[in-house]
Amino acid sequence: MALARDLLDQADHLAALDTRRPKQANLRRAVSSAYYALFHLLTDEGSRLLPATPLGLQARVTRAFAHEEMKQVCVSISGIPSAALHSLQPHGFSPQLKTVCKAFYELQEARHKADYDISLPYARIDVLALLRQTRNAFDAWALVRGTDEARVFLIALLLSKKWSR
Repeated sequence: MALARDLLDQADHLAALDTRRPKQANLRRAVSSAYYALFHLLTDEGSRLLPATPLGLQARVTRAFAHEEMKQVCVSISGIPSAALHSLQPHGFSPQLKTVCKAFYELQEARHKADYDISLPYARIDVLALLRQTRNAFDAWALVRGTDEARVFLIALLLSKKWSR
């Protein structure tokens, strides 16, 4: 979780640079860092569901998380039903987990635009709103992280394609 917090701090720092006219490079890297902060928070939490031994197991599991699959799980929890997920969580998901999922999806979309669409200029106010959304997702995660729904969610992030077979 230390890397996730460091990335969020870095995003805050980048967004605050250049007090008069923020450089697009700093604003775009802030957006990217915010997304990766949430990505690493979730992959770190997911890998910790497994035992710490043998040495290297958790690191290898962390590398198995795929951005697109994680996005699809988040879209599903945010509102589009998924039979596999909802059979394990039949009463639905909490507003806190939906906050995390919505932030993950929206931050991933924003990161793609920031990294690949240079025709779209970023305003500091919009970047600061994304950073607030990221912090809200971190806070929401802190409220659900030890629950059964959080465990279902984390495993779904890793195995969702396998579940749909």
